[in-house]
Parts: sequence; structure tokens; C-alpha cells
Amino acid sequence: MSQHNKPRSKRRRRGNRPPNRPEIDFPLCPLCHKAVRDLASAITHKESGVPAHFDCILKTLRSVHDVQQNEKICYLGKGSFGIVQFRQNSGPMRFLIRKRIEYEDTEPVPEWRQKPAVNLSLR
Repeated sequence: MSQHNKPRSKRRRRGNRPPNRPEIDFPLCPLCHKAVRDLASAITHKESGVPAHFDCILKTLRSVHDVQQNEKICYLGKGSFGIVQFRQNSGPMRFLIRKRIEYEDTEPVPEWRQKPAVNLSLR
């Protein structure tokens, strides 16, 4: 039988997921109530202390703080955001942090951010 005349299997593959892969319970974002699948980019929600989507926190900050025409809210690092004012002079683009917004307490490290211990013992 040639390759072109082989009967095809009617069975369809369902992705590349292993058959016995455990389901993971992702935490729900307190702002949009959807699963937070990327914990590396999540921010601790100020009121509830649970992980929230970075974009949801940013959207909330935009609605609370007055942002002018040449300004944006940017992530500055270590749980803080800033209202950044961009100024274009004759040289390169310059900016000024008009207001710093301390949003997330990074000390102590939240429990959800700590990596789970992996058992690598070989027998």
C-alpha cells in the first residue's frame, strides 16, 4: 500500500497536553474576576492582598488619578507606579515623574509570589 492510499485515523489529537496533566487552580483577579494565569506579571491588590492582573491595576489607577495630555501612568518597579510627564524639547525626549504612587508592599514577599518547593529527590 503506498503512502497516499493509507487509511487515515478518524481520531483527532487534542493539542499537545499530556493526558494526566493536573488541573491548576489559578487565583481570580479581584477586579475583573478572571483567572490570573501569569503570576510573574501580577500585582498584589491593595485591598484584598491577592494577585490581580497588571492591566486591571493600571486601569484602576488611570480612573482614580488625574492624567493630563502629555502624561502616562507607568510602572516604576518594586510595586510603585508613577504619573510620568513627557517633555519634548529640541533634543531627545525627556520625562519627569510628576507623582509617585506606592501601590504594592514588596516586604514581606506575599505568599502567592513565593515559588513552591519542588521535590527533586531521585530514588
